[in-house]
Amino acid sequence: MAQTATQPPQDTASTFESGCISHPGVLTQLLRHLGGSPGLDAHARQLLLLDPVLSLHALRLIADAHPDALLTELNLRQALASLPAHILKQWVLNGVVDHLLHASDRQAALLDQDWHQAVTTAALCRALAELHGYRNPEEAWLAGLLVHLPAFVRHAQTPEAARLTSLAALESIPLRGFLADTLRYRDAPPARLQDAAPLVRLVLSALRLLSDPVPDDAVFLLPALPTETLREMLHNAKQNADRLTRTIQATPPSQAGTEVMRFSRLEAAAGLPDRGGDAVIEALAASLAAEEGLYDPIYLALDKRSSSLVSQALGGRIPPAISLRMEGSNAAAVRALFTRGCVVVFAQDTDTALLDQQIIRQAQADGLAALPVGEGGNRGVLMVCGHHHALEKLAANPQHYTRLANLVGRGPASAGEQAAGGIPVVEEVYARVRRACHEVSNPLGIIKNYLTILNVKLGDDALVVDELRIIHEELDRITRIVRGMLHDGAQNGEARKDTDINLLVQDMVKMATPTLHGKGVRVDTQLAAGLPRLTHDRDALKQIVLNLLLNALEASPEGGTVRVGTAILLNQHRERFLEISITDNGAGIPPERMDTLFEPVETGKGAGHAGLGLSIVKHLTESLDGTILCKSGAAGTTFQISLPLV
Repeated sequence: MAQTATQPPQDTASTFESGCISHPGVLTQLLRHLGGSPGLDAHARQLLLLDPVLSLHALRLIADAHPDALLTELNLRQALASLPAHILKQWVLNGVVDHLLHASDRQAALLDQDWHQAVTTAALCRALAELHGYRNPEEAWLAGLLVHLPAFVRHAQTPEAARLTSLAALESIPLRGFLADTLRYRDAPPARLQDAAPLVRLVLSALRLLSDPVPDDAVFLLPALPTETLREMLHNAKQNADRLTRTIQATPPSQAGTEVMRFSRLEAAAGLPDRGGDAVIEALAASLAAEEGLYDPIYLALDKRSSSLVSQALGGRIPPAISLRMEGSNAAAVRALFTRGCVVVFAQDTDTALLDQQIIRQAQADGLAALPVGEGGNRGVLMVCGHHHALEKLAANPQHYTRLANLVGRGPASAGEQAAGGIPVVEEVYARVRRACHEVSNPLGIIKNYLTILNVKLGDDALVVDELRIIHEELDRITRIVRGMLHDGAQNGEARKDTDINLLVQDMVKMATPTLHGKGVRVDTQLAAGLPRLTHDRDALKQIVLNLLLNALEASPEGGTVRVGTAILLNQHRERFLEISITDNGAGIPPERMDTLFEPVETGKGAGHAGLGLSIVKHLTESLDGTILCKSGAAGTTFQISLPLV
């Protein structure tokens, strides 16, 4: 069939990026994460996939790195991690400036509405993909997001022109796949789509399900689903979008301008020569004075020999004579150095240290801020005074000022510091830890000897022989941990012996048994027979299983059941994996916690069971080249560990 006259001109794809708009809330959050950063952290990568226009930019860069690759086979999050940060920073900065120049209340309201619809569709597409076994659910999320690209084209005369412009932009990306077809056939009649590619059917079904009213043919493109399942999926997708809307709120122009200023300061600090010294500390103090109204700077350098913070001349000014012993001190400077974070104190606070009160009074200020400066051997604290309003700005965004100070003061120790001699504080602590580890080895050896004697006396038929074996193995594990600390964490081959995973699971259940007492929780093991032995790090496997098992037991109600299973799985490439699954029947993990589930946080173990342990579990699983998945709902939570089999 001949092309119609409505086809956009050839340069439409190349000019698309200058004629479209991103969500300002996503842009400003990205600006906060990218300032002074050499790369994209996990949160920045997640933010990229929350905006259709930024996702398109990223997809173009991914295609440059993987020309003619099949999009379905790409690991999108891994590909995003390798994107050049300087290019992304320029996109984001341009987008924020564009928002400042063209923002209006009416446009912001429409943008919020379109963005909410886009992330709702993306969430539903991913849920449908997971339910129907589509091989790359992240691609389904991306397709659901990008099908809404036309809504983000600013200067299109008609909706059809916006669609054609967006279609040309998608088609210009040299990746093989069906992203462009979701827009090409978005309004095609049902009969035309019966044999379309699965990705197209997923996206167009999601769009129909989210229509108001929902058409009768909403799910004709997919296998029949129970009404209750569809209702729950729609509810979850909309809840996810509502949560993101609360988190990613449209930023007022005044706040966007502040974020641009902060970003520029962080970038400038990151571009300073990679060294410490008075000049850069003075530059930081001058910046805080000019931009934040903070004055009377005092720089305290770390004297490693005496474990004290000592005042240093700054900008030719004679400093007040301060030598602050760190041990037992509550001064803001000491807390800033130890926590590696910005500390703000006010004169009226009852717990403000005496030295801080004296400095505030001398400066005729309302309070002071202490910022840790530098890293490693070039550490110190910059203190600045100010009035309530200026200090409250720092207290409201301590991460920005902490990062700024660290960037300014980073670098090797100065010649004066190197000549001072002495053991650095961190090295001294490390030396103490090494001495303690050496001493711990002796009682551990004695315990193991007596355990062996006890085992011989009881004989192999004793009822507790299995428990004694577990204790002996755990003592060996402690010994390996101690030995690793003594030898700078060197790899220990003893931990990589062949492992019977079913026996390991049974041992971890026995170790966790004391946790069951008083709650009446039952552990049901469903272990597949004939599993191959693993050559992975046995200690890591133990820690993974025990952490997840203890979490499940803690999350289970009185009289509940925890199910632990093992199995062999095959993926679409016929690759074999060993799966370990642990399921509880607790209240489930709140939806708003799922996106940051494996990030280290402090938790009271109240709502769900996600704290520091899950961060460790994820790290250990990935160190074994495995993956971890979590599924949670009102009926409980399941964690699935998949380990590749050679």
